[in-house]
Amino acid sequence: MNRLNLILALIVLIASTMGCKEGIDDQRISIIPKPVSVRSHKGDFQITQETTIVHEDSQLDFPAQYASTLWQQYLGYPFAVGKESSDNTIVLEINEEFDSTIGDEGYRLNINQNQVVLSANTYGGILYGIQTINQLLSTNPDGNLPCLSMEDYPRFGHRGMHLDVSRHFMPIELIYKLMDYLAMHKMNIFHWHLVDDQGWRLEIKKYPKLTEIGAWRVDMEDLDWDARPTRKPQKGDKLYGGFYTQDEVRAVVTYAAERNITIVPEIEMPAHVMSALSAYPEYSCNGIDLGVPSGGVWPITQIYCAGNDETFQFLEDVLSEVMELFPSPYIHIGGDEADKSEWAKCPKCQKRIADEELKDVDELQSYFIKRIEKFLNSHNRTIIGWDEILEGGLAPHAVVMSWRGEEGGIEAARHGNRAIMTPGDYCYFNFYQGDPAVEPRAMGGYTSLKKVYGYDPIPAGLTDEQEKLIMGAQGNHWAEFILTPEHVEYMAFPRLAALSEVLWSPKKHRDWGNFSKRMEDQYKRYDKLGINYSRSAFQVSIKPNINVAHKSLLVELTTEVYKPEIRYTLDGTEPNAGSAKYSGPIEIFKSTEVKAAVFTNGVSSGQVSSRHFNIHKAFAKEIELEFPNSPRYDGHGQYSLVNGFLGTIDYADGNWKGFLGDDMIATIDLGETTSIKTIKVNALQTYASWIFYPTEALFYTAGNDKEFHIAGSVANTVSPYEGGKLIQTFAIEKDLVDVRFVKVHLRNLGKCPPGHSGEGEDAWLFVDEIIVE
Repeated sequence: MNRLNLILALIVLIASTMGCKEGIDDQRISIIPKPVSVRSHKGDFQITQETTIVHEDSQLDFPAQYASTLWQQYLGYPFAVGKESSDNTIVLEINEEFDSTIGDEGYRLNINQNQVVLSANTYGGILYGIQTINQLLSTNPDGNLPCLSMEDYPRFGHRGMHLDVSRHFMPIELIYKLMDYLAMHKMNIFHWHLVDDQGWRLEIKKYPKLTEIGAWRVDMEDLDWDARPTRKPQKGDKLYGGFYTQDEVRAVVTYAAERNITIVPEIEMPAHVMSALSAYPEYSCNGIDLGVPSGGVWPITQIYCAGNDETFQFLEDVLSEVMELFPSPYIHIGGDEADKSEWAKCPKCQKRIADEELKDVDELQSYFIKRIEKFLNSHNRTIIGWDEILEGGLAPHAVVMSWRGEEGGIEAARHGNRAIMTPGDYCYFNFYQGDPAVEPRAMGGYTSLKKVYGYDPIPAGLTDEQEKLIMGAQGNHWAEFILTPEHVEYMAFPRLAALSEVLWSPKKHRDWGNFSKRMEDQYKRYDKLGINYSRSAFQVSIKPNINVAHKSLLVELTTEVYKPEIRYTLDGTEPNAGSAKYSGPIEIFKSTEVKAAVFTNGVSSGQVSSRHFNIHKAFAKEIELEFPNSPRYDGHGQYSLVNGFLGTIDYADGNWKGFLGDDMIATIDLGETTSIKTIKVNALQTYASWIFYPTEALFYTAGNDKEFHIAGSVANTVSPYEGGKLIQTFAIEKDLVDVRFVKVHLRNLGKCPPGHSGEGEDAWLFVDEIIVE
């Protein structure tokens, strides 16, 4: 290469480097879900009131008007929409030739100083590009868009949200809002759980009693969900319920489709249908109207009769109206949690088993599902069912929705069926997302923002071909404890933001630190839209670790906020901007109340976390259990009952030891003789989870000789039928001297009581801490 050519090559290289760079300005380009590829260029495109949106395709009429309205929230003025491209325009265009890289829902966005060009293969891709531009405007509200080239497309085709409107009915206005919020996150599926035991929510013209009777239950909202008896309404009863008319459904389905969202209806069968069977009891095995339940039901024995052909005619009639309302290629038919005891004694069901040469009631359920599948397939629809539809044999074309872990999805894929992943540990957004002590009541569990972000829908152990059968995932919102639209938003956001990135962005792009930084802008977007999102990610997790050798606790403070500034106090006062700044584990040697909060520019997030640690005489002392606890509920291990901290009302919070059917008998060696005044222990009761208070607590002490004498006892006076999540302290106060050994004996209830769903089965006993003072 001669000298002149070398100089020219250097000039070209320098120019290209100045005009295009791989690194992006996170302050200006902060997109959720993260795009596949972004290249920044020099300069800006300046939007003014003269900027127009142009397109030449009539199918883009709505997206153009939608964009004008959407972007106005940041710019303060609408855009004119035209057909002729020129400078200072935003061009929307459908590709003439299919771009296989971006596929059906992807798009390309090119911004230079004169023009913005958004191109895609489909209507949906254009809509997602419009959402990306909207996010760019949120971080550049002056209308100066950074010049860039973006290539973007989703990793999975099923990116969804599920909402249960049976257990608690939600107004249609919320559904419209959710469609906008899902579009904002590039989610494309809304799974509408319209039918369950506690209410039928969809108007069916041929069967009006489904909503006249099945949509209403006795109002028992003042009682705990699992303490509500099932009965039919009586004169004077206040009723709870509601339903959607067919006209309302048609309108919201159209609204969703305009935003590239498919609404998948769920019509439960054969179980979770007491609302239907209260209206039409003749389709059950026993023909009895038990009423629409006002609360929890378990086991679910009142189900459709699988031996009655009239039952299938009823379901086909219902599904025919459902298909007319919902153009979705998928219809969800439930299929979960059916107790088949009625089938086992029903003459019609037994005849069906004999006539069809089935082995048992599990194969009868498979027959039921396959028969419904055949009907829906004849109308070009595909069934989705919860993973119980695997029992007795999987329908050939069914899609399995895996909720009891990942196993159902794995089994389906190995059968050659498609699967949607929604395992409870990662995708149940009715679980707690922060400290149960300060969060609104939830089902239980713990699914934080960071935990959702760490999920990968492709389970281990599948072949490359089987992996292709995993359609995606969704966040489920079961509504036993979600009572209002505001509460739905609180449980959904920001966790749907994390899930949207899991489902859209390449796995290799996953970076929690980068995501949490971009969430700062997403929270601002939520604020502008008035979304009642959770700020649980701003809570400080106060995590203690026992140091047996030092007889101390090492307390760690963590949060899900990007590069947090955590300030804390150890005297019970509220932390402020002048409080100690956390820099590493804090060692404590005495009883202490730790309070902590995240601060930004000297201002508290308002989420103050608090935890009391009790360094008592039994703290970190050797302890022996006569009966081992269940390995499923081991608390913090060997010293869990003497580690200085208590459990919450959530039995799965990691602080409780659980004993199945056995008493809890613990002996603690204080190491030397001492005087004591108090021995106390906490126990939990959660009726719905088979956890009951002990019938009695007995306390013993001994000296060096280990000859135990009873120091006192406390009988439980709370009924095992008392619902809710309860904690009771069993304690004695007595001046005792020369005590070296303390024994605490909690008598397990033994068996679940009569009338309980687990009647006759082993009862759980949960204990968190034995305190000696």
